[in-house]
Amino acid sequence: MVVSLRARRPDMGLWARRDRAVDEREADGLWWSWRQACEGAGLCCRVDTVSGATVVVPQLVDIVLGPPTVLTIKLLPGQLVADLRRVALRIAPHLGAAALRISPLGQIHARVELLGVDPLEGTVSLVLPAAPGRIALGVDEKARDLVQSWADDVAHTIVQGVTRSGKSVWTYSLLAQLAADPLVTICGSDPTGLLWRPFAGTRHAALQVSGVDDPGAHEALLQALVADMDARIAAMPADRDTVAITTDQPLRVVVLEELAALYRVADSASTTKDPIGKRIRALIGRLLAEGAKAGYRLVLIVQRAEAAIVGAFERAMCSLRISFRTDNRASVELLHPGAPAELADQHTVARPGVALLSAPGEELVRFRAPYLGGYPEYVAAVRSACPPEETGPTAIAA
Repeated sequence: MVVSLRARRPDMGLWARRDRAVDEREADGLWWSWRQACEGAGLCCRVDTVSGATVVVPQLVDIVLGPPTVLTIKLLPGQLVADLRRVALRIAPHLGAAALRISPLGQIHARVELLGVDPLEGTVSLVLPAAPGRIALGVDEKARDLVQSWADDVAHTIVQGVTRSGKSVWTYSLLAQLAADPLVTICGSDPTGLLWRPFAGTRHAALQVSGVDDPGAHEALLQALVADMDARIAAMPADRDTVAITTDQPLRVVVLEELAALYRVADSASTTKDPIGKRIRALIGRLLAEGAKAGYRLVLIVQRAEAAIVGAFERAMCSLRISFRTDNRASVELLHPGAPAELADQHTVARPGVALLSAPGEELVRFRAPYLGGYPEYVAAVRSACPPEETGPTAIAA
């Protein structure tokens, strides 16, 4: 084992020798703890020999004592950095850390930083106005900004989370970023009646429906959006397979807030001769299946992405998946297949604003959502981004 020691005191002589002895004991303790933790977490290989079973763990090749303490690990043949990340929650406490920040180092090594506190403690401020065409989703455990272009990087999005998990505040931050973009129209359905109130009188309001008194208004909106989608596809030039996003043909971000509530209201109003619930589901299914090439991006927001509400088809169409705190492990696994059991269990007690994210090209990551503030700050941000027009439309009250 090669150990790199960071001097704890600038003094020389006897004190330096004593400090080095302390550092060496700490490094030895880390080496032993690493081996035991890897063996206990199953990050090892057992080889039978004539003298008995031999346990081989990823080799700890370098230690830099901190803070922060950083370990350099050589992976075993056949292992990936993802294998190390999957057991990080099991290993961290035995190394005296609250969390581990793991990153690849070359082809067969990993850098493991021991963190004294959860890197997602505190809040992340939302910077407005947002960069044109870019959406800040939050900051991950590596202090990396998660930023995406919804016109290019994302097809559709699904967001789940129980009450007071931070789901609504994240939605406020999303809409506040999109509101000022001239290449985006925000539209959709909001049974709660709160989401669209700040947009009254703006260019977005004509394609927004609030409330639950008239399920037919929600159906009419979805029919209008599907008709617009069909017209866009029909007018698409022969040499293109997606529409060009312009101010005359903007990206339509269709937010379906509390989708389960919309389905319940529509189903309760359905009859054998007038199955409005089935028709609403069919319209949403068409937007999910065909909307991406027509400049449509759906955002499905639910408490729990259970199969009765968000089926396999809907989940398959949503390439960006976000989970705030859930009520059980199964909810996490439903939206993020392959999530480590320890991470799924931990997420049932996650703090407000902490979420899991799955996206194309991204491994499952924890992140802290940007914090805009409460509802008053959301209203102020939207009205600042797109001031109401004197004769502008208002959201249709269902």
